[in-house]
Amino acid sequence: MSSVLAEYEAIHKELREQGFIRPDYPPNPSEILWNKKIMTLPRDELDKIKTFRLKRIVKWAWENIPFYRRFWKEKGFEPEMIKDWKDVVKMPILRKDELRKDLQQNPPFGTIFHPELAKRIRFVGATSGSTGLPTFQGWGALEMDYFQEGQARYLWTFAGVKPTVVYANYLNMSGFYSWGPPVVETAMWRCGATAIAGGGETFFSWKNRHMLIFKLWKVDVFATTPWLHRLIGEEAKLEGWDTPFKVLLLHGGAAAENTKKKLFSVHPNAELAINVWGTTDGHMAIEVPGSEGQLVVWEDMEIFDIVDPKTDEPVSEGERGELIATLLNHFTMPLIRYSLGDYVKNEFITDPDPKYGITHMRFAEPIPGRVEWMFRVRGKLLFPIYVEDAVNEIPDTTGMYNIIVYDNEMDKLKIRIETRKEFVDPQYEKQAKEILGSRLGINPDDVEIDWVKPGQTVWTGYKLQVFLDQRKKK
Repeated sequence: MSSVLAEYEAIHKELREQGFIRPDYPPNPSEILWNKKIMTLPRDELDKIKTFRLKRIVKWAWENIPFYRRFWKEKGFEPEMIKDWKDVVKMPILRKDELRKDLQQNPPFGTIFHPELAKRIRFVGATSGSTGLPTFQGWGALEMDYFQEGQARYLWTFAGVKPTVVYANYLNMSGFYSWGPPVVETAMWRCGATAIAGGGETFFSWKNRHMLIFKLWKVDVFATTPWLHRLIGEEAKLEGWDTPFKVLLLHGGAAAENTKKKLFSVHPNAELAINVWGTTDGHMAIEVPGSEGQLVVWEDMEIFDIVDPKTDEPVSEGERGELIATLLNHFTMPLIRYSLGDYVKNEFITDPDPKYGITHMRFAEPIPGRVEWMFRVRGKLLFPIYVEDAVNEIPDTTGMYNIIVYDNEMDKLKIRIETRKEFVDPQYEKQAKEILGSRLGINPDDVEIDWVKPGQTVWTGYKLQVFLDQRKKK
């Protein structure tokens, strides 16, 4: 056995023995928290863990990963510069373009993998490639084990996924998507639940089959995008039955307040709707029931910092910027100070949440979207989530819409909206424009609506394409 593999396996064993990855499962159903010891660690202990693990992953990458040694040397960084976890901001930011360049020059994975661990990859994930060449992630035994632990923490604790509970996963089941069967379903089994890997991307082609599954299996916890949640609820009502879902897990885009209200109206048995933010490469932040809008981060897994996307400098507390993340336990393919592209507010809550006593920090508000999803109408900065909240106030709509972005600085909000009205009269259009203008802080005259019938907005698989980018590429 090589020294690299021996060290990797020793770290994995250490994490399980120390209880960061719970080795005994499923727990007794009476346990409220999946991993109480780790989820309620004192803040000073969390800080020590983050400092130790940041130093360890940086040292590992410097000694074992040619990509990082080269990249960091070019930027003037050395591992000795890290004294504390807060020193993460001293490191250069890694963006997808750097990974793509390395991948093209050194296929299939580039030089960011250690070759010995690359031989033992258990799962390959990949981004969609919507902004260029896809980037690939390799998951070894340690990374998969820890990610399943992170999933189990919120599924058990927040969503009540326990023995006898039926969970249906309607995320992407194909295209190298890591939140599908290879990882999420195995987290279900840790919880002792029945897992149905439905696959949201097949809903439109197999709709009758999927609707039958929901009725026959009496699904308790349902995971998909907010838009597919809404569509399925509307379809069930048209067919004359109520969906059985008690908990709605909202993936693929933060659900605005009015979106949640609509979801509860079309899913009358639902008691909870929980925003689940995550990335293909293994980051996650989950809305805490009882602290709506606040998303908890498992700090033993990763470190976040937020920068000005124009300068790469850290933003002040309360300011918004680009989300940068460091996975602390990913050794097969380290992602250290890696740009996630999301645009967030630099405000975190570190007091224990009032319901569970979880000590890990929480985003003070939902993550609204990616940096490239920002757009302006007459100087007003907008995001799809804000538009969606307003669309859901317009009567007789399905909640489905596409924002058409034709320039960085636009003089009109151009939007396609589904309506159930057979005829859109001037009064209805005026009311809709006033709602959008009032909620978004723009002049109603600067709103241009393309009304379409239900089912005529643009989707990509199981995701509503809320943002149609028609800007000319440079």
